[in-house]
Amino acid sequence: MDAAALPSVEVLAGASAAEVEAAMRVVDHDRRLAEVNGAILLARVEASGAHTSDGFRHVVAWGRAACNWSTAEAARLSKLGRTLGRLPRFAAACLEGRVPVAAMHAVAAAASNPRVGHYLDDDTDAMFTEWACLQDHDDLLILLRHWSELADVDGARSKHDRARDGRYASLVTIGERVFLDAAGPSAEGVLMREVWDHFVQAEWLTDWDAGLAQWGDQMNPSLTPRTAAQRKFDALHAVFLAAAGSEQVGGAITVDYVVDQVTFDHHLELACGGTPEPLHPSTAATRRCEDQRGTLLDPRVVVAAAMVGMMRRVVLDSAGVVLDMGRRQRLFTGALREAVLLSGRRCLWPGCHRAAHHCDADHTIPAAQGGPTAVWNGGPNCDHHNLWKNRGYRTWRDPQGIWHTYRPDGTEVGWRVQHVQLAA
Repeated sequence: MDAAALPSVEVLAGASAAEVEAAMRVVDHDRRLAEVNGAILLARVEASGAHTSDGFRHVVAWGRAACNWSTAEAARLSKLGRTLGRLPRFAAACLEGRVPVAAMHAVAAAASNPRVGHYLDDDTDAMFTEWACLQDHDDLLILLRHWSELADVDGARSKHDRARDGRYASLVTIGERVFLDAAGPSAEGVLMREVWDHFVQAEWLTDWDAGLAQWGDQMNPSLTPRTAAQRKFDALHAVFLAAAGSEQVGGAITVDYVVDQVTFDHHLELACGGTPEPLHPSTAATRRCEDQRGTLLDPRVVVAAAMVGMMRRVVLDSAGVVLDMGRRQRLFTGALREAVLLSGRRCLWPGCHRAAHHCDADHTIPAAQGGPTAVWNGGPNCDHHNLWKNRGYRTWRDPQGIWHTYRPDGTEVGWRVQHVQLAA
């Protein structure tokens, strides 16, 4: 579709939400086909050696010269072209326009690891194709990282070990400013981030309460006396102040390490000196070892945390629904709510990246309509999108654990409707 054929602003203003989405998907479909065809042609140029006729030693340099691509762009296309040659089912889906451009390159990046080549069989091809077509992009990245860690165990362990061995922190004062810089393994970072988030929230509430006292009903976020960046620094300072007066800073804060039972049992057996069979990468979709934000953790650290009582167990079924939650203490408030929020990584509304732990635990079938207060009938919904259910929108979670959102007229919000149309 050329620019002249695109709908005008006036046409879009009078179109329905579904029609506006459909117009963009037409353009995106052409973009997907252009990307995959460019990658295939580049791979054929490389295979034929045609790029060497003008003295180019690598097809990436030829792409830079022929099309003024950046080095990174040419390298991504080259990597994608080689991946399409190894994964025919994935290539067919790309040529049908079913795979987003970013998903193409994410799969190519995972498949191009030279240490995982022996896993790129027909089953992996089918699995990658299903993920790329059905998963939201952020979830696709998490699944591919899980697969990569299972397929390249030594590489995954070495990355975690490098993060641990290379940990550092420095705090220096230069002139009138203090600079804090630190890096370390993600497992420790999960707890640090959770503590910090609680302190940041406390600083926000302090500003909001002060604003209400000054401005009353006119109070809004723009009237807070500190910026978000300033509150974050003050929260970090408060963490240090708390540490100065307490040996158990953050002791009341619970961190949820989400790990599936198979992964936990596997690494527990390893920790006990056993030699279990390696976990196959094809099971990556049902493997989880992460915090509630989706940060991948070293399973060895999670098992160790469980042994000393520093984690809470969260058991998931194959669709990602929380079946059971252990407790760090005998009783705690809101376990059912936390189970619902842990069933997803972010707000269930398509395109919303609000982290699940900042959302409401919302009834899928409203309680007013007889919906039970049970984990299977709940999902994370942010404050903003929770209100849209009062406008006739409804949500549904399919057997694969994927959320769907429907407008009052019955049309589905987001890109998944295109997948359904293509499948039909």
